[in-house]
Amino acid sequence: MAKLKWSYVKPLKEQDLISNFEKAHNLKIPKDLKQCIFINNGGRPNLNVFDTAKTGERVFKTLLSFNEDDTENIYKIFPIFGNNTQLLPFASDPSGNFICVNLQTNNIVLWLHETNEKELIASSFEEFLDKLYD
Repeated sequence: MAKLKWSYVKPLKEQDLISNFEKAHNLKIPKDLKQCIFINNGGRPNLNVFDTAKTGERVFKTLLSFNEDDTENIYKIFPIFGNNTQLLPFASDPSGNFICVNLQTNNIVLWLHETNEKELIASSFEEFLDKLYD
């Protein structure tokens, strides 16, 4: 498998932005996802196509940024999910959908904004990254 590389990374403006977000929203981001965001905040992967349990050839556009002044950031997107504290969006696709981690199960799902439906992608963040292709 080709190596995953990230472009357009926006370094975190403060080292504790992710942990501050976790504390403010009383949630715990899986360690491997948190590490990926810490290193590749706002970045775009070179391998950016994935399949869900229902559909194929979906596109991973960008990791959501934890810098509040970046265009696609967690602070703008998280409120869309309202009381569904189970789902944490961490990436977007070009169609306005979000790739999320289910904080109860660690499953990775694609949340479809028009229907509020979820499509399973992988059982962990690591498995999700392994499934990316171009």
